[in-house]
Amino acid sequence: MADTPTPERIAAAGQGDSDEAPADGTSGSRPVPRGSAFYSRRRAVKACQVCRARRTKCDNRKPSCSFCLKVGAKCIQSPVDLSTFDPASLKILERLDDLERTMKTMTAGGAAGQTRLPPVAAKSTTATLIPPRPEHIVRWQVFGDLRQALEGVGLAEPEPAAPSHRQLSSLSSSPSSSTPVNDVTTELDLCRVNRLLDNFFNHVHVKNPILDEQAARHMVQSLVLNGIDWSAESCLTLLICALGFIGRPFGPTPDTMPGTSAYASAETLFLAAQRRIGSVFCSEDVVATQCLFLSGVYMMCVFQPAKAWRFFVQALASCQQLCLFLSSPAPPQSPPPAVCDTRPGGAGHSLETLQQATYWSSWKSEREMRGYIRPADFALSEEEMAFYPPFLPTPPNLQPAAQELESAGSNICLSRQTVSWYFYLAEISLRRLASNLHAEMRRLCEQTPSTQDTLEVLAAAVPQFEEQAEEWIASLPPCLSFDSPAEQDDVCRFVLRGHVINLFEMIYWPFLSAHLTRDPAPAPVPVPAGAAEARGILPWAGGGNIKRLAQRALDYHALRLAVNRSGYRHRHHGTLLMIESCSRSALVLVAAMLRNISSTARNSAKGADILPLPNGWRASLDETIDMLAFWESESRQSAGVRRVLQAARERAL
Repeated sequence: MADTPTPERIAAAGQGDSDEAPADGTSGSRPVPRGSAFYSRRRAVKACQVCRARRTKCDNRKPSCSFCLKVGAKCIQSPVDLSTFDPASLKILERLDDLERTMKTMTAGGAAGQTRLPPVAAKSTTATLIPPRPEHIVRWQVFGDLRQALEGVGLAEPEPAAPSHRQLSSLSSSPSSSTPVNDVTTELDLCRVNRLLDNFFNHVHVKNPILDEQAARHMVQSLVLNGIDWSAESCLTLLICALGFIGRPFGPTPDTMPGTSAYASAETLFLAAQRRIGSVFCSEDVVATQCLFLSGVYMMCVFQPAKAWRFFVQALASCQQLCLFLSSPAPPQSPPPAVCDTRPGGAGHSLETLQQATYWSSWKSEREMRGYIRPADFALSEEEMAFYPPFLPTPPNLQPAAQELESAGSNICLSRQTVSWYFYLAEISLRRLASNLHAEMRRLCEQTPSTQDTLEVLAAAVPQFEEQAEEWIASLPPCLSFDSPAEQDDVCRFVLRGHVINLFEMIYWPFLSAHLTRDPAPAPVPVPAGAAEARGILPWAGGGNIKRLAQRALDYHALRLAVNRSGYRHRHHGTLLMIESCSRSALVLVAAMLRNISSTARNSAKGADILPLPNGWRASLDETIDMLAFWESESRQSAGVRRVLQAARERAL
């Protein structure tokens, strides 16, 4: 019987069958690995749980091994047993885990659109100083009992108000036989055009005087008589007339709502202008920039903020090709644009004046809309927020025009242009003042370590801020003075008064925000002063100045609703921004009301946690709810905010 093979005999047989050893005496066996002196290698267990229980070989196929696939069993592949790995492999796996975590963190940050994050402290400071949007206010803790009413609240771009807006993406970039020229022709007869021009210059252009009125009127009338072509001037003409259809005197404008003839006519002319706007992109004159800017103004009037911002960005980029920013002057052979009065002794709207005005209007509108929609990758840094163009627009010389109008026996046009430029320069100076005050508030916040210290430092600086604001108000010319009541405001004074309230809101916001967002203090349990500050509970009873400023902030929010009441149903360039600011003020009043109810229920000591609500706040809240209901067919966020305010109003009854 043959001997049973054993491992020793197999090893001996292998040595006997091997070739002769090398002559140099070296061993023929495999060299010992360099790392074997430090660790031993073992084969890791790879069998699935079913094969391991059966003690059979597993082929480890994915996602199921052959045996499990054959019998229909669930193949459970065990994770790799790291205990069988050598130290170097374990270190590599550890580094890979670290890398994976880092990549996930970067991906999460990029998905949130925070690609240009400032330092954390600076960001939190800015967030504290700038009044938030309504959808952020409704997330405050004080609204916790109204969460069921908050579904759908948001301020993203609203849905298109009319089906024709969806046609913008399919507009032809070149003229074709299918272009509805007849529709444009029927909308533009000479008698109607004169009325549209009056509407445009009286109610739209007065807030952004980027055109020479006399030259623009002549251009529009000439093109209407001779026929609309595919030039940039025709594009500008169609935009002027489109805005003239929806331009109305200050007050309610129900005849410009979607479905009305004025809205449909404006839409027809705007779409016709967009079929011609491709010709302006390669142009380097001021007409191209004016077309882009007025397209953005129209989009603002019909509640399309994202599209409006795109037009303002393009207008601002187009301004970079104007002579205003070029080191070399324009070619002398270039003819002056049709919108510039070149007559000897004309009204004084030089080409430089038009370029500066168009640039400033595009710049401030782009900044305004960027702050409203807050697009990803376009966040403003602190340096950019403090930046302002190094020049102011130069007003035109209206003296020759005054002589012409005096001989004609009418000074309406001159008065309108004078008020327009006073308003234009006043608005620019107010924006610069607001930017300077915001920068100073940021500087003070960065120098203080705690929230309480920050509020005390800001409170000490508030009198200086108020003095600067009062000086600006006192410097207004008589045609824009705030001496008359708000009910008698025209559209220019109405807009300026709203901007001033925005300025005071920014000054007082940190104090009101600290009151409404802090944790309520349970009165029955005495809290030491140091522990209170550590928990974020501000000592309002001892900080009378801070509480007084919070009360003043609340009063300004109520004042905003009262001042804007006359413009609640007026369609214009800034209606969407007015809806947002009034929604914020109404929510702040509701938050203060809920805070007072909560403090009363907690039996807050001596009313230290209560801010008295201004007189008439319930009536203002009801009017704001009606305003949101009026615009909610065009503004998607209005319906959600209205539901929140209605739920809070019912609770206050």
